[in-house]
Amino acid sequence: MSSPSVDQGISSVKSESLYGHRWKVLIVDDEDVVRQTLGAYLNGLDHFEIFQASNALEGLSIVKKQGGMDGVFVDINMPGMDGIEFLGRLKAIDRTIVATIITGQPSMNVIVSAMRAGASDFLTKPFKFDQFQVAVERMIRERSILKENEILTEEVKLKKALEQINKKLESKVREQAVLFAISDTLSHIKNTNELYNSIVKLACALTGASQSYFWVVNREEGQLILMGASGPYDSAMETVSMDRLDVPCVRVAVEELPIYVTKSADNDGGGSSSNTPGLKNQVLVPFNIRNEIFGVLAVCGDNHGSYLGEEAIFLMHLLAERASLTMENLLLYDSLSMNLYATLRALVRSLEAKDPYTKLHSQRVTHIALRLGEFMGVNDEDLEVLEFAGNLHDIGKIGIRDQVLMKPGRLTRDEYEIIKAHPVIGEEIVSHLGLMTEAKGIIRHHHERWDGKGYPDGLAGDSIPALARILAVADTYDAMTTDRPYRKGHSPAEAHEEIVANSATQFDPDAVAAFSDLFKSKPAQFVPVDLEND
Repeated sequence: MSSPSVDQGISSVKSESLYGHRWKVLIVDDEDVVRQTLGAYLNGLDHFEIFQASNALEGLSIVKKQGGMDGVFVDINMPGMDGIEFLGRLKAIDRTIVATIITGQPSMNVIVSAMRAGASDFLTKPFKFDQFQVAVERMIRERSILKENEILTEEVKLKKALEQINKKLESKVREQAVLFAISDTLSHIKNTNELYNSIVKLACALTGASQSYFWVVNREEGQLILMGASGPYDSAMETVSMDRLDVPCVRVAVEELPIYVTKSADNDGGGSSSNTPGLKNQVLVPFNIRNEIFGVLAVCGDNHGSYLGEEAIFLMHLLAERASLTMENLLLYDSLSMNLYATLRALVRSLEAKDPYTKLHSQRVTHIALRLGEFMGVNDEDLEVLEFAGNLHDIGKIGIRDQVLMKPGRLTRDEYEIIKAHPVIGEEIVSHLGLMTEAKGIIRHHHERWDGKGYPDGLAGDSIPALARILAVADTYDAMTTDRPYRKGHSPAEAHEEIVANSATQFDPDAVAAFSDLFKSKPAQFVPVDLEND
């Protein structure tokens, strides 16, 4: 990387009575490549004299021996004496040496401890040369102020300069605390819906606002769609036409610039309602992915809180910047997952279509399993897993040869053992593709029995995944009511009676009880239907 901006920083310092000064910089790091790389970078510039140490004790020895050290770049984690202890001893030798810490784990505890020990700045590994360059410039400026004040012996001026530096450091620590909080929250998010809700909650927490909204731009429909909200909102805000340029969120989406709006409760501009009394001001920022508008993030204040302003815009920009990468990755993953899922479903349909007796079996099983899951109070997230696994529960039969899979008569013992391998094969297929790993257990265990006599692992009772127990009932019901070459399918009533008879032996008694109640109350749910176009 070229060095003009460093030279310019030095030139600006020269005009401040330190013309001709040669900056002495010490690099303390137990990694040779870090010391050599940073040293080579500074050696390529004028005005620098570089010293290197592989540990803290060696670094302190160099400082004492050389004297007049201007700045130190020190790693936090080193064998023996760590960077924090080194800073304490360094400041005891010369409190005017400007110290910058280098860390690969920028937790707030480490940063605060380093600042208290006397660090003026920090770099987070891995960092780019332009970040290192900025840190060098800050070191030069801070050291220049300290040296100038020492020369002038103006304690008041020195105090003011240090106060300014402390304010900058406090601002830096706050900024890093915000980034740490954002990164920590985003790292645990698994899907886009969860991300939408986390973004609005973070926006309120960071700015102190009472309400927050996140709209996604739908270009095809020419609308902003509300995907996440924290606090009360008017249902009219759920979709906003892109033609409404008088509405703040639309202006931000069109102009792609942040805006600050002060409104009364009587003039909401699309942002307040009878459900949001006393609304005074709004801050809205664009949410971009790959430099294209994806959505709009907004926060609103109220009568009881302080006015939102530039700091809120700054914090929301930080949030939008960090969250956009997470959003992009999740959207890409969702797209790939849906494509792979569609491909696997097509394979299952193709497999079942070879045999007219099993055609659309997986779709029917999934249909029944979802109705039963809903009746049993399964949450939406688990229903999504159940739907995924239901459509793919027999995907492992791809690995079974057609002579066995489509045999017109009853299977021999050896052939049945071959068929019994399909849950394990199915789990392997899903595992290697990395699709919805929660579904693996359902695919593997949908042929386990409550009494432990099932396959492939002989699990019993509650050790069988709950959703697999639901799918087992649906799978058996569809198999019993479908014609086979060697038998006529049972009637729905006969299949229901057989499943009830096997409660607490083959099937989970709770799943059977729910199945029986649902069968009696809504028998139409269990009548075979054409799901081919579903």
